[in-house]
Amino acid sequence: MIGPTDPSYGPVPTAADLADAYDVCVIGSGASGATTAWLMARAGLRVVVVEQGRHVTDAVSYDDLLAESEAAWVRQENGTWGKVGYPWTTCNVGGGTVFYGGALFRNRPIDFDAESALGRADLPLRWPWGPEELDPYYTAIETLVGVAGAANLDPTLPRRDTSYPLPPIARSAEGELLAQGARALGWHPFPTPLAVNSRGRHGRPACVGDAPCICRRCPIGAKGDAVTRFLDPAIRAGATLFAGLKAVRLHSEGRAATALECVRMDTGSRHLIRAARFVVCANAVQTAALLLRSTGDRHPTGLGNTHDLVGRGLCFKLSEYLVGYRHTGEVDRNDSEVMGLGPFSTCAVTDLYQRPAAPGGLGGILYEARPERRFRLRRSEQLVRIEALVPDEPQPGNRVRLGTGVDAHGVTDVVMDYQAHPRDLARLEYMLRRGEEVLAAAGCEVTVREASGWAMGSSHLHGTCRMGTDPASSVTDPDGRLHDTDNVYVGDGAVLPFPGGVNPTLTIQAVALRTARRILVEDLGIDVPVQEIAGHLGTPRADADGARLDIGPLPR
Repeated sequence: MIGPTDPSYGPVPTAADLADAYDVCVIGSGASGATTAWLMARAGLRVVVVEQGRHVTDAVSYDDLLAESEAAWVRQENGTWGKVGYPWTTCNVGGGTVFYGGALFRNRPIDFDAESALGRADLPLRWPWGPEELDPYYTAIETLVGVAGAANLDPTLPRRDTSYPLPPIARSAEGELLAQGARALGWHPFPTPLAVNSRGRHGRPACVGDAPCICRRCPIGAKGDAVTRFLDPAIRAGATLFAGLKAVRLHSEGRAATALECVRMDTGSRHLIRAARFVVCANAVQTAALLLRSTGDRHPTGLGNTHDLVGRGLCFKLSEYLVGYRHTGEVDRNDSEVMGLGPFSTCAVTDLYQRPAAPGGLGGILYEARPERRFRLRRSEQLVRIEALVPDEPQPGNRVRLGTGVDAHGVTDVVMDYQAHPRDLARLEYMLRRGEEVLAAAGCEVTVREASGWAMGSSHLHGTCRMGTDPASSVTDPDGRLHDTDNVYVGDGAVLPFPGGVNPTLTIQAVALRTARRILVEDLGIDVPVQEIAGHLGTPRADADGARLDIGPLPR
């Protein structure tokens, strides 16, 4: 029985919409999916984007989406299993970027070859190419999003020749407190690179800092989310978006996928979307689950899963917050002010990223992480909240797999089987102790630890379809194409062999842009120089041989 439609999902695909095969079907509309669709649509391809979640309005909060999203089975602290895990960043059009704080760090060089620090692991930790390959894509995403930051102040990154598109966001009082403590310990604090307008750019205003940045959609477009920067421009360039469609399975014949089977979340109606190629950008958990559900005669254990690697190497990153309290010593008149407003982070410290004293020689980052809600403080008080974030080592036993139950539409449950490596737990404790030291150096009399809940799932999802050159130890080739197929690509954080220890959005988008460009160049013969993408330059219109194609002006 077909139920009523939910207007927050938008229109249901019609027979006319699905009559012909699309050039590209992008599964997921978040950071990677929107980036992929943007480049493909700008190249003149017929693109369809499939998204399970709904459109977000100003009335929809982060908590609303957490409450309504599907859960996954996870191990609980007492050893039992519960369907309480969170296999999403957020499930909505634009994904987690609609609600993220906008921290856009580049991975460090060590993240591309973690084996040089950690030694040999059960799964390869070395990326199939180095940081120099990703640098121009990093620059392109920073330019397109409009990152505010200060170049060459991060002591753990190579020197860059270009500045950020925007100057850094002004440091908050809390960020300044973290910076003071860091400098007292001989560290080198720097402005957190943010996808937030520090001044007006391309017709969008500067951030006004009137609310916490990670609890709602930015109402004025000052934050560089995937919808405003990539998805909306892709749609204006001709891409089609269908929200409210859950990707159930990919149908295949031989080495080619032929169609994506979807179910409409409100009505339960089933749809088949045919395409010449598919780019799966659903997030590292949902991408792996989709491939595992995509069984067939040639792929009895799932698409791309010949060597039982799809879903393995699941990484969450480990994190915890520290909240430092200090009394300023000023005369207290018992008046108070609202705190917690404005950009998510204005100060970061990476001096501990590689330290011999850290477990395995790798530490992580400490950075200001403002809370998700308003609160009041007396003017004589100060609170600073920081996050300690560390990488986790990919392990074969940490995996996404399918459960025994099904959801309301008959789609198999998702299981996130994860246990942190003991060395990763030690690494997190090392960073928390250093965080307590920096807060003490900043004059905080009391420090409180605040759990992040990373073990129940994470907004940092990686590693379940790792890329590499050897099909026996990787799921995709270095360009994201499944080893087992000719036309299915993975374009999200699932391909990362090692997650790194910083917020992953910039890296995920840069990898997605690289994958999309490689499809255009290698599969379609369309020459789109990455430097031209970053520089807002077009290329000549394709001739009969399709050698070059005008990708048009980039969004402003």
